[in-house]
Amino acid sequence: MNPAAISAVSGGLAALERLDAIATNLANVGTTGFKSLLHLQQASAPAGGGATAGESLTHSSVGTDFSQGPLEHTGDPLNVALSGEGFFVVDTPEGERLTRRGALQLDEQGVLVTSEGHRVQGDGGEIQLGDAIAQGEAVTIGTDGTVSAGTASLGRLRVVLAADEQALQRDEAGLWIAKAGSTAEAEPGTFEVVQGALEASNVSPVESLVQMIEATRAFEAYMTAVQRMDRLQQSAIDEVGRVA
Repeated sequence: MNPAAISAVSGGLAALERLDAIATNLANVGTTGFKSLLHLQQASAPAGGGATAGESLTHSSVGTDFSQGPLEHTGDPLNVALSGEGFFVVDTPEGERLTRRGALQLDEQGVLVTSEGHRVQGDGGEIQLGDAIAQGEAVTIGTDGTVSAGTASLGRLRVVLAADEQALQRDEAGLWIAKAGSTAEAEPGTFEVVQGALEASNVSPVESLVQMIEATRAFEAYMTAVQRMDRLQQSAIDEVGRVA
């Protein structure tokens, strides 16, 4: 295949990957704490050199936009949102995971868990609220993550920072996996826990729809170019056949 055709095919594949990322973003517009996918592209000369203008390979990768999502106030005292950097820590059967989802509740043992049932980790481990709730105590969560019932402090939500957020891996449940030793406890004052609120997805539906239209048109343009080059090549073969 000639370099121009290779360039068009690689561009088409990159456009398809971008469409996949945009589709995932649009599917998670309403997902609490969701961080949108970023499609990154880079052009390079084909192996072997000899590239001319417009002939290049398109390499793509998918990153994550960790920018702050809007805070939506719910009034539920067990809903918390992080304002600023950092992640809450939860315990799962596969080990510790990080999350920005703060729709919390109590399990059957009165322990603070996520909506998926993963136990939220505090500075001293799990946070037990059952007894306080049973006694009718009001639960308050301070801006530093301190969980209190009445005048009693029950623990402080762990908030950690990732040394390299782009190195975090997203698991199938939408939680984040960090390599051992790649996180550090966030210092008080570098974040704010907002009680009675949730962080919404940082996906912009309008921007995503515009991006989808652009990516679709780009894919169509690449495929049209491939088809034209294929017809030109076939015409050249036919012409050589007639001359021969």
